[in-house]
Amino acid sequence: MNVLITGGGCEEKIDNVRSLCNFSTGNTSSQIANFFADQKCNVTALMSYKAIKPTPNEFCTVKVFSSFLDLQNLLQSELSNNEYDVVIHAAAVSDYSVDYVTIDNEKFFPQNLNKISSSKNISITLKQNPKLIYLIKEFSKNPLVLIGFKLTDHETFENRIQKVKEVFCNCKEEIAPDFVVSNDKSEITNDIHPCKIFNKNLQIEKTVQTVQELSTALFEICKK
Repeated sequence: MNVLITGGGCEEKIDNVRSLCNFSTGNTSSQIANFFADQKCNVTALMSYKAIKPTPNEFCTVKVFSSFLDLQNLLQSELSNNEYDVVIHAAAVSDYSVDYVTIDNEKFFPQNLNKISSSKNISITLKQNPKLIYLIKEFSKNPLVLIGFKLTDHETFENRIQKVKEVFCNCKEEIAPDFVVSNDKSEITNDIHPCKIFNKNLQIEKTVQTVQELSTALFEICKK
């Protein structure tokens, strides 16, 4: 089984020394990648450069990204040039990137900015990024199983189901994920990582309490 896994958080450049980012460590993706490699799957892990990385070996190759655009380009290259059976898309992708920075009423693009002086008044205008999960099947040269993740924070179970439903329904059926892993930040600790795996019918395929259990459940689903 050929498996592509994404993990870690994107960073969006403001100037040459500053960026917008999130708190993702890539730990969950790294553990899943290690588990699949231990089952002798051929794993390619696309991980942010600051993330915890899986162990590279004969069954696991690690490639790094920084920004949303980096990850998009890596995904397109991997999926259009290789045949993957499964994509587990768990990266914390930036919903927004920097469009331009206004410094003392003058606009600048982040790729053209050296370190902005702290004496300047600035504002940052963001632009919305497309949803990478909906590009994955379009990028792929062959049919595959797509597993997405939906992180919420202090949401009720009903609201979590609604968020998962939106992931499935906010696109054409042929490019939608096949499964979505729902987890809520308020439930995650150093010892437990509760998750529910939903199918397209919004039925719960599996409920797990740790990343190890999640890895095993995803492997069993992918084997089918």
